[in-house]
Amino acid sequence: MSRYSSGEAEDYAPSVAAPSPKAETTPSELKIQKRMMVYSVNVNLQSKEIEAKVTEIIKLAESYGGYALQYSSNGVVQLKIPAEKLKQFLFTLKNQSQNYSEDVSAKDVTEDYTDTEIRMENALKMRVRLLDILKTAKTVEEILKVEAELNKVSESIERWEGKLKYLSSAVQLSSVQVRVLQKWEPVVQKEYKPGPLGYPFYYLYLGLGKVKDGLIWMFVQEIPKEKAEIPD
Repeated sequence: MSRYSSGEAEDYAPSVAAPSPKAETTPSELKIQKRMMVYSVNVNLQSKEIEAKVTEIIKLAESYGGYALQYSSNGVVQLKIPAEKLKQFLFTLKNQSQNYSEDVSAKDVTEDYTDTEIRMENALKMRVRLLDILKTAKTVEEILKVEAELNKVSESIERWEGKLKYLSSAVQLSSVQVRVLQKWEPVVQKEYKPGPLGYPFYYLYLGLGKVKDGLIWMFVQEIPKEKAEIPD
């Protein structure tokens, strides 16, 4: 699995060129012309209004053909974004956000997809053969045995089909988790400015403060100072 740090979104694409073909290539391998990449993205950002930002993110995802799987009041949103529009979505989200950071991971599922497709094709061929055998079965015992094998093969085909659909969906729709954190503005203390009636009391307060400082200074001056001695 590959990983990309923040700011490298422009360096990846939904797929890249496939490696050079082998000497013997199966029909399934010929169907896949590109690498099948599954992208997952974790995004952290800050906003003064969490709920409003979450709504904005969901609308942005929908504008790119994506949708929200789930979201919570604490600012976590699970999104699905079309892989071909993932880069543009992240670029726009970054420009519309504060203190943005992202972590992108990529997984190559090409080999897994090809292997699953080959298994399903083999199972389909086996089912055709079993159906032919079933037509020529003469005894009840033979029929039951063939039907039992057919059930097993059919279950395998359903399993492989489900996996292929899952992998295709994961490749086509990238997973994006966005966490919106609360942004706190620093509190700035305003300079006190008294009103028209407050000025006399304000200056009286300042005057009393100066009188207090003067009395303390006089008291300190009257205290006799002891001569410091170096201990033996």
